[in-house]
Parts: sequence; structure tokens; C-alpha cells
Amino acid sequence: MIMIVLGIGAGFVSAEDTKESPAVTAANALKLSGYAQLLYTGQDSGLDGFTLRRARFSLSGELLKNVRFKLQFDAAKSPALYDAQIDFTLQEKASLRIGQFKVPFSLESLTSSSDLDTVNRSQPVSKLAPGQDIGSSGRDIGAAAYGKIAFIEYTVGVFNGAGMNKADTNEQKDLAGRIVVRPFQFLAIGASVYDGSYSASVGAAPVVRDRAGLEMAFLYQGWSLKGEWIQAEDDQTMKRGWYFQAGYHFLPKTLQGILKVDSFDPDTAAAQDGTKVWTAGLNWFLSGKTKLQVNLEIHKNEAGKTTNTVFLTQFQAAF
Repeated sequence: MIMIVLGIGAGFVSAEDTKESPAVTAANALKLSGYAQLLYTGQDSGLDGFTLRRARFSLSGELLKNVRFKLQFDAAKSPALYDAQIDFTLQEKASLRIGQFKVPFSLESLTSSSDLDTVNRSQPVSKLAPGQDIGSSGRDIGAAAYGKIAFIEYTVGVFNGAGMNKADTNEQKDLAGRIVVRPFQFLAIGASVYDGSYSASVGAAPVVRDRAGLEMAFLYQGWSLKGEWIQAEDDQTMKRGWYFQAGYHFLPKTLQGILKVDSFDPDTAAAQDGTKVWTAGLNWFLSGKTKLQVNLEIHKNEAGKTTNTVFLTQFQAAF
């Protein structure tokens, strides 16, 4: 991470006023960080090759006392703007965030792409989590209140529902909420809800877009267990999915192994349309967030037949 410190000092005498001006000082630290991901994909079904997957830069800092901002861009995507948020940190129990940011739903959706344990997010999260489901990387425009009371964390927000960098497409606003309980330092249990409607374009009739999810994370002495379950209603179609993963650091903060399975059913009323992805991976942490990830994915249909085998190698350089 690069730290840029801006200092502004004013104490001068103008030609029109010989009185000494009071000093105006500011020492606001601007934090510049970023990462780039180069991915190689080799698969049985589909094209092999290299992809510059992400090239993100984030700038954050303090505008005023208890007022912070964050901007994040991705030079490998279009549109490039991802986050543009302002946080009013009133107190630990209640703060306010406005702008464009991640919808409070799902542990894996809220996890930064730079911190994922596997190269890809699970099927249910990438296809059902609000913002992920419409190709907006989990983001939307709106406002949210968040805070922590004892061992309970909460976030409640209202959003356009159209995705990032887009104006609303209907009169209705979407509501989202997430609560996480941490009874112990190593255990977190959470639940998310989303009540929304979606119009593909202005003037199109809005359809139901509701979600509910449960999550769990256990982190203890090099071991990690994570899992989620998500159910969604899109118009008149019910969808459902889950994932569970286990990880272990063979070398503390250096080498981590991951085993993961996820399941996705795009229509619970239809038969034999579900898919599962089994993932085995290794994460080699070189320095900070700079790391090399190697994943083997085995894709199966509901009948248990392998439909694709995918080998993924991703190098992430971060500062």
C-alpha cells in the first residue's frame, strides 16, 4: 500500500490586507492501493488462453473528521468506475454510507476479489447475489446504515436495483439487509435478505427479484470452514444454491490448500437442470496480497456426469 500525505498550509499577507492571516492546515492521508490479476485457463470444453482479468486501483481518505471516501476503478473493465462511496462514521453503533458500493448480501459477494480463497466465486453467489446476478460485481447505487452492537454487526440499505453506473429503471426501490453474529472470535454466523424488483430497461414491467441467504465462517489456527445457502425468486422462477469449502494453511501465511463444492439449481420446478462444481486449489502468498493461485475445477450436471474440467492459474500482483 502506498501512503500519500497531502499537507496544505496557508499563512500569507496580501497586498490589500496587511493583517496576518490565520494558518489553515490539513494533513489528510490519501491511501492508494491496487492489484492486477493475470489468469490462464485451460479446459476440456472451451478456449484456452490468458486473460487480464482485473486491474483495480483504489483511492481512499478522510474528507472531514468522521467523513471518509473511497473511489475504485478497474482499468481492465468498461465502465471503469466500481466504487464511489462516502462514509459518515458517526459512532460504532450507527454509521451511514452513500454512493455506489457493494450490496450488503452474502459473505463471498462482499469479499474483495483480491481476497477470494478460490479463483472464481461459487455458482450460487455469482448467479444469485444482488449485483452479481446482473453483472455489476455485487454493486449498486444507494444508501446504507451499518454498525456494531456488542457481538452483532448489521447493515440495512436501499438501492436502485439497476446495478452500478446505471440510473434506476423503475419507480420502486430495493431493500437489502445483512446481520452477522460473532459469538466467538473464530466464528461468524449471518443472514441476508433482499426485497427487490427488476426492470431490464426503462418502461419495462418490473418483476420480482427477492433473495434470502444464510452464511457461516469458522477460522481457527490455520483452519477455515465457510459455507452459504441462497434462495432466489426471479419473476415466477425459484432458484437455489449452496457452497461449502474447507481450507488449511500448510505453511502459516504462505501456503494454503482449499477444497470446495458448490451447487446451483436455476429452476427448482424443473428436473435435471442443476450443476455442481468441485474445486481443489492451492494459494501461495508471496508478499501481502501478492499471490499465486492454482485451481482445478470439475463441473458436473445433476446426473453426475462431468461436463468440463478446468485448470486455472492466476497471478495477483498487489500494492
